[in-house]
Amino acid sequence: CYVANLGDSRAILSADDGHKVYSLSKDHKPSDENEANRIALAGGQVYQSKLKASQLGINCEGQEDETIYGPHRILPGRLSVSRAFGDLHAKLIRLGGNPNVLISEPDIIQFQLQENFDFIFLGCDGIFDKLDNKEIVQIIFNEGKSTEASDITEFTQE
Repeated sequence: CYVANLGDSRAILSADDGHKVYSLSKDHKPSDENEANRIALAGGQVYQSKLKASQLGINCEGQEDETIYGPHRILPGRLSVSRAFGDLHAKLIRLGGNPNVLISEPDIIQFQLQENFDFIFLGCDGIFDKLDNKEIVQIIFNEGKSTEASDITEFTQE
């Protein structure tokens, strides 16, 4: 079996009726040290925006004005992933991009399927901001028995 991932897509494997959870991939985020180093060597930058809570209309009620940090992003592109398909404005030189900063090279792993493997879950974007790998597997086992797979997004809505 092969698994390839790029950007903020992720593959997780459930085994032994959900009692074991394995990450088959890692997110390509600018906050990752290896990705940040690669970006810098390619001539790009990693940055993180920050605002005071009061700038967002949050009342700190007599406490020090808290600094709120946004996600790490890359320049050029202003994206919160360090690898992706598309996003030509970040890749094409004529549009101000740098083809060596936001790359489309996936990580690929190979492994043998085993009898105790339950399923592989593939997801991307915000689902992993709300749920960790174990929670996703438990939802599929517990709630997913009577819920269609497309409804898993309801567990990330609040």
